[in-house]
Amino acid sequence: MDGKNCLVTGAAGFIGSHLCRRLLDEGARVHALVRPGTGLERIAGIADRLVIHRADLADRDALAACLAQAEPHVVYHLATPTRFASDDPVANAAASVERIVQPLITLVEALADLPRPPENFVRTGTIAEYGNVALPYREEQREAPVTPYGTAMLAGTHFLALLQDDLPFPSVTARLALTYGEGQSSDFFVPALFEACQTGRSVRLQRPDDRRDLIHIDDVIDALLIMGQSPLPGARHVNVSTGQAPTMRQVASRILEVMGRNDDLIEVADTSSSQKPSVLLSDAALAGQIYGWRSKIGIEQGLELLADAFLQEHKPLRQHHA
Repeated sequence: MDGKNCLVTGAAGFIGSHLCRRLLDEGARVHALVRPGTGLERIAGIADRLVIHRADLADRDALAACLAQAEPHVVYHLATPTRFASDDPVANAAASVERIVQPLITLVEALADLPRPPENFVRTGTIAEYGNVALPYREEQREAPVTPYGTAMLAGTHFLALLQDDLPFPSVTARLALTYGEGQSSDFFVPALFEACQTGRSVRLQRPDDRRDLIHIDDVIDALLIMGQSPLPGARHVNVSTGQAPTMRQVASRILEVMGRNDDLIEVADTSSSQKPSVLLSDAALAGQIYGWRSKIGIEQGLELLADAFLQEHKPLRQHHA
């Protein structure tokens, strides 16, 4: 990426901020596109090395001005919400189209109209696109998503594939497993449990036998960099995953271990009469075949790395317990 102009949408988010750092380390000139009003806490330490554009992807004029300035060689599209606030599934479906599908189409259209279109377009998708299909998830399967979020993300993947032959640049969707790592919001399970260990607050593990393909942020960024450097025709969507799915009980136990906490911090729900545990698990063989990529950080090592980062951030409390 040395000397390349890279545009990252969703640059102030969890994955986007990590990607921006790595791109800078690789010698890229990074243009960070963030929505107006978005906090820049995650990229505060590198803000002086970024060109920050505040624009909504729905604002075609603002987007055009951003692209004219950035002249991107590589575009990473990460600006997608993962959750919607309404309890109304119809309202969430409408919001998912407005905030996931339409911005993607608008961005692709704007990039195609540039005097010099990008060399490559990499979009992050999600394991939630698969839904209720056989395990492990493989790219050739017909998907059956079960949420508005997964359905809208899948629509984006299919639209991008549909348009591929008519676009003046190659594109690929990286279907990410459930990503965790430093800087993730405590709205998600792994950071929430780390925070509970720090504060001593007990946590109820409602579905301890559910299994999830959890991938460390460093592995995800490695994959995105490779995909950005290597546009390969025919690679429409590719799983980025570990191919392993520990139970939530196992993940919680490992977090307690690396944080030096006892098991009594976790209250495990009785699941003897509940519904069958759910499993999210992707096969990453295609990523290895096409890009030579595979995940390197297992869940035990990944949680240990996260514990080190978490404790470093909370030094005073760590010293208090020493």
